[in-house]
Amino acid sequence: MDDQPNVILIIADQWSTRIADGSGQYDGVIQTPGIDRLAREGIRFTQSYSAFPLCGPARATIFTGLMPHHNMMLNNEEVYMERLGQVPTLDNLPTLGSELKRAGYITAYFGKEHAGGYGWNAIDQFGSMAYSAGGMLAEGSVFDQVFTRDAIAFIKQPHDAPFYMTLSLINPHDICKVLGGKVQGATIADAIFFCRTDDELYLRFKQRPDFPSNHHAPAIPGMQRDGEYMYEELHDWDENQWKRYLAAYYLLLEKTDWFVELLLDALRDAGLEENTIVIFTTDHGEMMGSHHLISKTIFYEESAKTMMLVKQPGKITPGAVDQSSLIGTQDVMPTILDLCGVGLPTGLDGRSFKARCYGQPDGDFSALYASNFDGRMLRQGPYKFVKSQIEGQDFQILFDLANDPDETRNVFGQAGYEQISADLHQQMMAWIEQEGIGLTFDDLSGKG
Repeated sequence: MDDQPNVILIIADQWSTRIADGSGQYDGVIQTPGIDRLAREGIRFTQSYSAFPLCGPARATIFTGLMPHHNMMLNNEEVYMERLGQVPTLDNLPTLGSELKRAGYITAYFGKEHAGGYGWNAIDQFGSMAYSAGGMLAEGSVFDQVFTRDAIAFIKQPHDAPFYMTLSLINPHDICKVLGGKVQGATIADAIFFCRTDDELYLRFKQRPDFPSNHHAPAIPGMQRDGEYMYEELHDWDENQWKRYLAAYYLLLEKTDWFVELLLDALRDAGLEENTIVIFTTDHGEMMGSHHLISKTIFYEESAKTMMLVKQPGKITPGAVDQSSLIGTQDVMPTILDLCGVGLPTGLDGRSFKARCYGQPDGDFSALYASNFDGRMLRQGPYKFVKSQIEGQDFQILFDLANDPDETRNVFGQAGYEQISADLHQQMMAWIEQEGIGLTFDDLSGKG
């Protein structure tokens, strides 16, 4: 067991790759030395997606390697508890924790779980507290420092076997309750007593963040429900309110990154860096004002894309970038097991991209499927195809990301796109039939 690497899985919640992706391209706007360091020392995957861009379903795929309709986490656990009184997770399902523990690993988990218990399965150490709520108002700002302190303490303690540790940070999820929040009229934005107007300078005495390039581009019909609670309060926002929202979100990103940096420093100081795999990923993204929307659940790039940074000294070429492999949250579990030399359970939906981490083109990562409540997504080549059903109306949406990265034009069936539209639609329908899931979920049962 001595030659088996340690594993540290870091998860951030609601992190947008549009403004912080480890590439350094946003350095003039935001400072993220933690993930930038990981990207320099490992490999960065630029085409990584959430299997279902909502906390519970996405996290369950991370820890089980199964799509939500196979592990039965099709909503957040608090919704199940409120409506059914129980979370319908499956017993005896192989998880990341159970498989590594079986292989002789010490297991630890610090931070937000919110995966129906799949993340906690077979975990030995939890630190100061076990936390599995969704994260409301400013809970990340309260608890993330506790989780990080516990993770650092775990790294510093003696280990007589390889360890697997998850640090799951709530933030930048605190931005999710900027509207309304648990306390009526109180939001995290109200706690920011600077940059309230153009006259008040922002971090490092700069102007407040500017809008995304597609801020004023209207949402394409069929991409989200009209009247969805996360969007319905935005119609009356003025420019000042939007900029305060962005300012709050950027602050949360920088603070979350700081915890990543602290953990990396602790790993180095403990002399464990050379034999430890570090993965930084996210459950989903954040719309952060694109198309005049916030939050997640929908298939726009800002919501659906995830971070994926993997570092393994001596194995992964520092500074490598993979811009073609389409990988998802369901691929995290099999990849970690494979990197550790642990056999994969049968029946997984996810695939190991270990070879891709090492710069080898093994495996087929040319297409990727994802789900949400209202439809399904297929990514292939430069295209994204979404088939949805909202209030009884069917939609087919095709984005040409190479020519329209801001996703402002639906080119499904349009001149020059007839064949690719037909091909992707056929592939989507074949996948839906193969999976037996229909086009929509009813929020709880998985049946459309």
